[in-house]
Parts: sequence; C-alpha cells; structure tokens
Amino acid sequence: MRTPVDVQRSRADVRDVLGDDELLRLYCVPAPRCALALDELVGEGAPDPVLALKRLVADPPGGWGPRDRLVEFLVRPLVITYRGLLAAGFSPAGEVGLELDAERSATGRVVVEDLQPAEDVAAAITALDGSLDRLAAVAAEVIGEEPERIRAAFTEVLAQELRNLSPETAAALAGDHPWRGLLNVVGAEQHEVLRQVVRLVRERSARCRRDSGLPRPLVAVDLDFCAVHPVQRVREALRRVGEEHGIAEFLDPSRLVVLPGLYPEGWLPFVVRNGLRDNYPELDWPSLHGEYRRSIPWHAEALLTDTLAPGVARYVRELEQAGARVVWLTGRRERVRAATEEFLAGCGLADLDLRTSVPGGGSIAEQKVAALRQFHGYELVAAFDDSVGNREALREAFPGAVVIAVHSRQFTSDMSGGGIATFESLPNPVPLGRGHARGAQLSHTTSLSGLRVGELSTRPTVWGHGAELTAAEQERIVECLVSTAVAHGRQLGREVAAASGGVRAVWQVLTAKPFGASRTAYPLEAAERDLRGAVEAGEPLRFVVVGPSLKQDGSRLKALGGLPDLAELAMLARVRQLDEAVRQVHPPGVEVRALTDASHFRTRDPGRCHTYHDEFARQVAAAGVADVVVVEDFDAAADAHPECGDRSQRPELLLAHRVRYERAFAGLDIGRDPRAALAGAAARDPGAPGQPRFAELFRSVLHAVDVPCPGGDPLAWSQRVYADPFDLTDREVPVEVRRARRDLLRAAWDETITYLANKHVDADLGYEVLWRDAVRMSLSIRPAPGRLRFVPLGGSGVMPWHGTAALNTQREVAVDYAISLVDQGFRPLYAPGTPTRRGVRQPWLMVPPDCLDGSGRPTEDLFTRIRLRTR
Repeated sequence: MRTPVDVQRSRADVRDVLGDDELLRLYCVPAPRCALALDELVGEGAPDPVLALKRLVADPPGGWGPRDRLVEFLVRPLVITYRGLLAAGFSPAGEVGLELDAERSATGRVVVEDLQPAEDVAAAITALDGSLDRLAAVAAEVIGEEPERIRAAFTEVLAQELRNLSPETAAALAGDHPWRGLLNVVGAEQHEVLRQVVRLVRERSARCRRDSGLPRPLVAVDLDFCAVHPVQRVREALRRVGEEHGIAEFLDPSRLVVLPGLYPEGWLPFVVRNGLRDNYPELDWPSLHGEYRRSIPWHAEALLTDTLAPGVARYVRELEQAGARVVWLTGRRERVRAATEEFLAGCGLADLDLRTSVPGGGSIAEQKVAALRQFHGYELVAAFDDSVGNREALREAFPGAVVIAVHSRQFTSDMSGGGIATFESLPNPVPLGRGHARGAQLSHTTSLSGLRVGELSTRPTVWGHGAELTAAEQERIVECLVSTAVAHGRQLGREVAAASGGVRAVWQVLTAKPFGASRTAYPLEAAERDLRGAVEAGEPLRFVVVGPSLKQDGSRLKALGGLPDLAELAMLARVRQLDEAVRQVHPPGVEVRALTDASHFRTRDPGRCHTYHDEFARQVAAAGVADVVVVEDFDAAADAHPECGDRSQRPELLLAHRVRYERAFAGLDIGRDPRAALAGAAARDPGAPGQPRFAELFRSVLHAVDVPCPGGDPLAWSQRVYADPFDLTDREVPVEVRRARRDLLRAAWDETITYLANKHVDADLGYEVLWRDAVRMSLSIRPAPGRLRFVPLGGSGVMPWHGTAALNTQREVAVDYAISLVDQGFRPLYAPGTPTRRGVRQPWLMVPPDCLDGSGRPTEDLFTRIRLRTR
C-alpha cells in the first residue's frame, strides 16, 4: 500500500501534467474530489450502473437530450483526458472517476487519482474504448435508444478529438488499438501548399476588384484518385483480376496495405508495397496493369459508391469564397456525365462546372488544356491532378499557374515528391489539445466565415468554470483600462507635440498606430481640408461615425447575449485615449457623434434595442467620455437636420426599392439552390454604383440573422446550422438541420433586400448631409478614400458589437467570436447579476485560463495589467 507521502507526491505530479495543458485542465482534475468511479458504470459486477448513470445525467439544461448530456459531460471529457495524458507520456493509475456537483450530477470533468508512465498506450486506449462500449450498453437502458446509435455518437466525438493532431501527438497515440483509424495528421507542407493557393486567389481577386478588366482566378481539380476516391470500384477491379489469375490477396482487397491508382506509374509501387512480386514471381506484373484498368467499372451504380477525398468539399468552398471559380477537370468520358453529376449533387457540389473528355479528342492532357482555354475572362491560378502527364501538360500550357500533385495515401501513384495527400489544412486558430499549441489563442479573423464552424467544439463545460465578478472587481477592471488608456494617450500626444504642430500634428495623432488609421485612405491633404478650420478657430475636431448598432447575438456564434460587454467599453476607452492625445496638440480635443443604426436598416424589437443602448449609455459615463461622445438615433438625427428629406416618404420609397430588387431577382430561390441563386443575383444586381453589392452583403447578413433553437445546447444547434449553410442536399445532415438552413437563407435574403433598399432610400432623402460638417470615421478595415479609419481595438478587425470581448495573453482587450473562444477554452467572467437568456448566460469578458487562480477567481494581475493594445 502507498504511504500518504507517496500519494501526495503522485498527486503533485498530476497537477504538474495538467499545468502544461490548458485544455486538459478544463476537463481533468486531481483527486480528491466528489466523484463517481467509472467502474461503477461500466465495471464488471457494478451494483446498479443504470441507476448510477440516471443520476449522473439527471437534470440536464433546458431542452437537452440525455444522449447529448452523456456525450458532452462524460464521453468527451474522458477522451480529452486520455488523449492529453497519453500524449504527455502518462496514463491514469488507480481510480478514474467522473466529478459530481452538489446535486451529484456530472460536472464534465474527470477525476484522476494517480499517474504512471504510459508504457502500453494501445492497452490503455483499448481499455477505455471497451469502457465506452459498455457505457453505450448501459446508456441504451437509460435513454431508450439502440446501443449502436449511442456508440456511433461516441465515435463521432472520438473522430472530432483525434483530428488535426500534430505529428508528435499522433506518434504518441500510435499503436494497434481501436482508435488507430481515426488518428488524423495534416502535414505542414500540405497545409502550406493549400494556404498558398488560397492566398494567390485572394490576391488575384483583389486585383480584379481594382481593375475589372483583369482575368478572374480559376482553379481546376481532377476527380478520380484526386478529389474522388473510387475505393469500391478499385476493389471490384482487383477481385476480377484475382479471380482470373489466382491472386488470393485480390479476392479480399480490404486486407491490402494500399490500393493501386489509375496510371501505370503507380502500378509497380502497388505491387512492391503489398509484397505481390515475391508471392507470385511467375506473373507478368507490368502487363496486368492494363487488365486491372479495363476491369474498373464505370456504370452509374458503381460511380455512386465513390467517396470524396478528405477536406475537398470544404476546400473548394473556401476557394470560391476567396474569389475563385472552381472547375472539375476530369478524364471521365461524357457518357458518364449524368452519373457523375448525380454523385456530385449528393455531395452538395453539383453547382461547379464539370468538364469531361470525348473519344478521339486527343489525349486526356490535351483535352484538359483545351477545356481550360475555353474559360474566357479567367486565368488558371492552380490545378490539382494525380497524373504526372497531366501535370506536365498543364505546367507547359499555363506557366503562371501552380500545378500540384495529389498522392492519396489510399492509392499508389508516381514516385514524384511534394504535393498533397488530402485537401485538409489546419484550421485557424489551431485546435487545443492536439500538440500544436498549449495555450488558448484568438482567431484574429475578421469574418465568421473565416472559421471552420463545423469543426469547433462548443464545450458546454466551459460555462461552469468561469467566475462572476463582484461590482468592485468590475469597477477595478474599468478603472485600470481607462486610466492606462488616458496615460498612453497623453504620452503619445506629447511626443507628437514635441516634433510638430498645427494640422500636421493633429493628423499625426489621428493616424497613429493605436487608432489604426490608414494614412493612404486619409492623407495629410484630407486633414488640411477637413480640420484646418477647427484648428485655426480653436474648436473641437468633429467626427461622425455610424454605430454602435446592436450586439449580434442572433446566432449565438458571435455573442451569447444582447448587452454591451467589455469590448464596447474598451472602444469608448480608445475614444478617450484619442481625445487625450489630441488635447496635447489641440487643447479643445475631439467630439464624436455616434449615429446608432440599430433599427434603421433592419427591423428589430424596440425593447431589445433600448436594453442595449441603456447599458451603452452607462458605459459612456464609466469611460469618462460623456462630454466627448454623443449617441444619437440615426433617424432622429435625420429628422432634425433641415436638409434631409421628409421621412414620411420613407415607406413608399422603401417599398419601391424592395420591389425593384424582387423583380430583378424573380425566379431565384435561395432556399432551393443557394449558390445558383447568389450567382444569379450577382449577375442581375440592380444596385447603384457605390452601393454594396447584393451577393457580398448577403454573406455578411447571413451571419447576423436570428437562429431559433429548438432545444438542447443552443450553441451546438447554431454550429450545426452554420457548418455549411448552403448545403441543403447532403443526406448525412439531419432533415431538421437542412430545414433550419433553408429558413436561415430565406431570412437573410429578405433582410439583405431590406438593408439595400434602406441604403437607396437614404440616398434618395439626402442623408449624406449628416456627415458633411464632420470627418466621417470608418470602422471598416478597408475605408473609402477620404474617410478616417478608426480601429477601436488594435489587432482585431471585428467591431465590438459583432463579437465577444476577450483578453489575449498580454492582458490586452480584443474582440473575437464566441464559438472560437469557447473552442479554445477561454473562461467566462460574468458581470454581476447577468441573467440567463435562451439557455445561456452572456459573459462580460472571456479570458485565458491563466487569468483564474486555483479557486476559480480572477488573478490580481487581471485588475492591474488589463489595457488596450498599443498597435
């Protein structure tokens, strides 16, 4: 028996291991804790596992099903705990338990009594997998579902948590065990190749926006053995060859180490890797390739058994979003077009161009080159192909294009190096717990579409491991943030004042790095034009900005509630910093008129708007900018301005513009064929020059509409809907999710028309006079020429009301999307008395785990170091 000293030492070791992994600390705690031993649920001779499990998953949050509760509060914590410990070289020793709260329900954390060196990783994983099997059997009695369905849900969690592993983590988990087929690694070279193509497409697209006469970017992707894996057809061909020549290994191709590709270059590598030449020295293996290739079936039924290469569907959509036109460039004959289109439709990819070949039209390579030259107005940026001959022809014909070899791990191909094995790249930010990053990271993305929403974890356990701030603690955070901003503003202004004066000094302050201004968009000449009068008259510099609108919590992926959080307050602290800096070179300082458009462009519940703006008014006072910032309703400002048109005309004008858009888009149905409808809208857009384009604005509005939750984890529901909102045909997606996507698309379509119609009415009524007598501040990262860009929180291009306040590791305030912060394991800090709404409680701030101490309270440095980013 171990002595108390030995027990204490081993428990210290547990804490040391947990301390190295922020995600592991979220899901695993050292003993002693109130816990139910895992063996009491799944062990041999457990007294009453059914009753124990009932108690463990009792009282789930509103609308949660028992299976979801089981998956998120038992299975995922177990998988993450074992994955993290094994990757660190340890395995649990002694009792493993599931932590219980005061009501003896699962908290979502695993209790580990002791650790030992992981000498047999395969045995540890096999044992846990067996426990999951038995847990599924027990759960079947509790939930009333088939054990196979429950176990399938467990396997889905395993697949999620074993994706995107670093090579080191995958190596630590390698072995002969049930999880080996789920281990997924994305190589650094493959990641960079795929990212390079996306960057090239974005660069070319940007050039096209600046010069409409330039050719648009085109990307070509081959099908068979490249984007499409014909595993079943290859196995059928091998069986036919095996029966003809007595090759036993071909009669059960699933036992082969690797399958052959289509071309001769990959045939002999296939023979060698499977040891076939030694087993059958009498066979003329080179000559068998032709027979194998002729045996591959190409009829419709066989083609429908194909599968997509990992990551290809997501990647082509990413290329499209970056601005590319993607085309399937295949050697398949025209006679199989219908079957190919049916297969692609089942994968949600039928909207892409499909170019096939014809007999007598030249070699496949020649036909591919000819097909690409038919895309007038487009320039080939990249091509993916598994054939070395095709790649050589494409490089010769299109020397400016990046031509990439595809060497699937399932099939042999030519022996050339480089290229990619799948179309998978690492997500941004890289996921925790996989060996890439130990600490929680911000995404730094400027659009929700820049995240792979479907691959993120909603981690409902996070919400129980934050802290509610006291009123005094909240005041300390605000005081530190504002006082530091004021001090830095004054220092900046003094440094500028020492070097120059007049309008130039003012301009240097306004365009300093903390405020994010673009000197290209707002040059000194513009400042001379706009500010000289106020400078010479000794008057405050007047600015006008549109916003804030309303916290975008409709989908819950951006923010989990409708109140302003620390992000809005930090923006006001930045305005205070700007004013203090300007006062050092121009003592009257600045005045900012904020025209809030909460219900101007879109119809919103008045109570929802009032609640947001009442709290925002309190933040204005807390930041000390009540004499600097004036918040005014957009329409009220227009009513008060003598040169704005009569608002009583607005309904009639709005209806006329709505009808104009609806007539232009007649026959387009976003709920039936989303991509075709968007393409049609882009071609028929009746918008005026200078106004937003419908298709571009639609993609933004899509992430801002309300998404009703039918029950369960509201964040997880939104995640399922937004995993691919344009995919309405994938039969693997539950019908209720596809229905919700269709409702989402139609709501976004209607709101986009409403938004644009209001923009046109503003032009009709001359609302531009509202910023004629002040400098127009732009919160956009790409401001129109002549506007002063103002980035409230440096390092983040997301507006405060479009996301959730968060701290980076340097204790600087930023804005990020709630779904990414949760996935990264950030912890919530709640404002005192914040209510629960729609099943979730809105955090006032999300912080990295090291901002909380061992008791779960904020650390002292949070109150003394919090600040705005300096650049």
